Amino acid sequence: MVAKFKVLDKDGSGKLDVAEATEGMKENNLGEKEIEFFINSSIGEDGMIDIGNFATLLFKLKVYDEKKKK
Repeated sequence: MVAKFKVLDKDGSGKLDVAEATEGMKENNLGEKEIEFFINSSIGEDGMIDIGNFATLLFKLKVYDEKKKK
């Protein structure tokens, strides 16, 4: 997860702004609705996505996906 975050963090700030997150997710073939959900679910009060929010959301999505497969 950390490696993926660093790839998306083009400016190396340690946080993703909406443009970085959107661009990175489009490169990973996510649709507009998925991108909107991701951003709205992980953006902080400062308008940025930090590694903690990013990792938490990816973990929740993984757990949801595994439950869906059962």
